[in-house]
Amino acid sequence: MLLMTETDGEAVAESFNEICEILSNCANESEAREFLSCLCTPAERADFSKRWLSVKELYKGTPQREIAKKFNMSLCKITRGSRELQKENSAFKKILDKESSGQAAEKSGL
Repeated sequence: MLLMTETDGEAVAESFNEICEILSNCANESEAREFLSCLCTPAERADFSKRWLSVKELYKGTPQREIAKKFNMSLCKITRGSRELQKENSAFKKILDKESSGQAAEKSGL
């Protein structure tokens, strides 16, 4: 069993921040997709994609058990997304609100 040292934790945190910076600096969606495809296995991509699907379903009001069945996910992962959505200043909620208002503007022709 590998134990993470304090230095490992710092290195992981720095690496995560670097990944966020890389993604924010990608020239376009295609470049970001290519980077993530190189970085993650198909199973890892499927896992975080399902997590995002579950968050979007929660945002729409879909019950957790229905989401678990629909995407073959554990309730623990879905509950985590639910808790994050309920937090004050939730990044999930900010992004989904922005997407929602952008889609509403597109439909109205703005």
